[in-house]
Formats: sequence, structure tokens, C-alpha cells
Amino acid sequence: MKISVADIKFHDSGRKKPVFDWVSFILILVAIGIIIVAVYFIFYFKESRVLQLMDRGETLSGILVEKNGDVTESIFLTFYNPKTEKLGFIMIPGSTRLKVEYENAPQYDTVSNIYKKGNALVIKNTVEKLTGRSFPFYMIYDLKDVEKLVDLIEGLKVNIPKPVDYVDSERGIIIKVPDGKQLLDGAKVKEYLLYRYGERGLKDYLENHRNILDALVENNGEILEIIQHTWLLRSLLKSVDTNLTIKDVKVVSERLQRLNPSRILFYKMFGRLMEIKGKKYLIPVENGEWLRGRIKELMKFMNNDGPAPIGDDVRIEILNGSNNPGQAQSLRNYFIEYGFNVVHYGNAMRNDYEKTVVIDRVGKPILAKRIADIINCKEVYTKIDKSLMVDVTIILGNDFEGNYVR
Repeated sequence: MKISVADIKFHDSGRKKPVFDWVSFILILVAIGIIIVAVYFIFYFKESRVLQLMDRGETLSGILVEKNGDVTESIFLTFYNPKTEKLGFIMIPGSTRLKVEYENAPQYDTVSNIYKKGNALVIKNTVEKLTGRSFPFYMIYDLKDVEKLVDLIEGLKVNIPKPVDYVDSERGIIIKVPDGKQLLDGAKVKEYLLYRYGERGLKDYLENHRNILDALVENNGEILEIIQHTWLLRSLLKSVDTNLTIKDVKVVSERLQRLNPSRILFYKMFGRLMEIKGKKYLIPVENGEWLRGRIKELMKFMNNDGPAPIGDDVRIEILNGSNNPGQAQSLRNYFIEYGFNVVHYGNAMRNDYEKTVVIDRVGKPILAKRIADIINCKEVYTKIDKSLMVDVTIILGNDFEGNYVR
């Protein structure tokens, strides 16, 4: 007889319904609770790393990246010494051309493109390779974030030393800020920070940032009031890419209250203008050697171990002491490409100098040595004469070949 599978029924009278394991369930809940409490402790009760370094008296090094939409306007290398309460900035402009450590493959690119194409880690690695220094902290912010902060404190009183009036109808840029003590709203502050036109270019750009920072320090009480509200601070930092914690930001803001504007220094990276395929780029002097030297000088000053580095407006005099005409003008054009201020060039008293010499006129032989390094000159002397109103005098000899000493 054929038996259908459908006719067969299985009965397991000995099987019972599983009993719910309340003990395991409660243990799981306890474990989850412990994890939540631990995370809460880490993020809310753990001491700020920035504060720990400050308490040990260590100099803080960080990278500030200022963007305007997808374009990085500049990178600011930032240093703060909690013992001396000195703050220093060195600006790397967006037009700077560097070898960028992109993840897929290193390539030459401008600072303006790095964050758009890469990320914060790419910027950090590129800057650290250029400077030979470690920068543990970073913050990438948009000028819209600055605009938002200024509007939250209902404007910023800024001392404008000279009026800014610039219109570029083709690019849709209109920047108009009168001189004197002005109450600027967020939009005006953004305009002021973007300004970098005219003959002074980056010098005005850097000076404007200095004026805004001075104003922020003066108005820091109002900023602190906002930052004390954690939820509001989170809202401000929502669009900011940073490895600083909420506590770190609060600590930094509190320290701003103690800053004296006279202890804040701003510098720019020296570079040479170079044109590639019709576009102008800034190339770091000696592959960043000047930048690394400037950082060392700044560190000494911040530790009270040396004088403040000389300002960006280095005044140079170039005299042709050779029997080759036109050399002074040729070198003058070369130094202008580096952003130096050549206040005078012409012929020396005689034209029989065999060797080129570089003379320190203000008692800063390190500066003269650096100028000499650009043209490969080994003859560097100090002969102070402040009546000349220059920092360095270059006398070209017959060993000078266009841009370098043979």
C-alpha cells in the first residue's frame, strides 16, 4: 500500500515551549548601559587634550584651513606657547603649488584644491612633509562659519586702518568697507577677509586677518558666552571639519581672553612666482627651507630664546659692482618674484668687484645669510647703516651669472 507523505503526522508531546531567559536579557541590558556610560565618560568627563598639553607647558601646533565654498583660500600654520602666551601664524596662500600626498598617488597641485580633492588628512600630511614638523590639531572651516559667528554676536567692531573699495563686475565681486572703527556684520567680515587685490595683494590679506583676530580677542567675552552653551557650539561646529573636541574648543576660546594683541604675530610663506601654462603659482623658497627656518625662529621667539623674526617686508638694495651691465635690474626682477621689497637698485661706486657680497645693514646676519642663500653667495658681512633704510645690501661681482653666484 502506498503511503502519502501528507497522511503522516508527527506528534512530539514531550517538547515544551521555550521559557524566556530573563537573566540573559537583563545581563545584555546591563552591558549596553555600561558601554553607554563609558562613552559618555570619555566624551564629557575626559580632560581636554589641549588643556593637558597647556598644563605641561608644551607649545601647541595646529593647522587652520580657511575655505570659501570648494576653494581653499589659505592654510595658517598656528603656534601657541601657554607659558609666554604668544600666538604665531604663518600663512600658506591658496596659490601655492606643492607636491600633494593624495591617497591614490602624489602629484603637484595648488593649496586651493587640496581639501576639495582630498581631505583633512591629505592636508595634514602635505604640510608636515613641507615643514618637517608634526601638527597634531587641525580645523577646516568655511568663511560662512565666520559669518554665522559674527552675526550671532550681533556684529564685530573692527579697526579698519584704510578704506577698502573694490569692484570686479566680471567676477561679481564687490567689497566696500570704510576706514575707522566699524561695526561689521557677518557678510562684511567675510568680504574683508577675502580682499587680496591691488599692488599689496597678500600683504593686505594678511593684515585684514590680523585686524579681525584683534577684534575677536576684544569681543571674546561675547563669544565665550555663546560657546558655554554646548548645543549652540555643536551647531556652529556642525559644518567644521576638526579633530578638536568640544572641550578643546572651549579651552582655546577661554585662553583667547588672556591674549595680548602685541603677542600675536602674523607672517606669510616666502615664495617665488612662477608661470605654468599661463597660470601664476607661488613656489616655496628652496623647497620649503625658508619656511622651516622661519618656524624655528618663531619657536625661539615664543620661548623667549630669541628676537621676533623679521617681518615679511624685507627691504633690499642691489648694486652692480661688476663690469656686466644690467645685472642689478635682472636680480631686482628676480627678487620681486619672491615677494621681496627692492627699494633701490643701480651701480656701485666701482665695477671691479670680483666676488659678490651680501651686507647686513640692521644687525640681523641671519636674514642676510638667507638672502645670500637664494643667489648662492658665500660672502656675508655685517656693516650696520640704518640711514640707508634697507635691511640688506647686495653688491654684485664678476662671479655673478644672472641669478646665481658661480
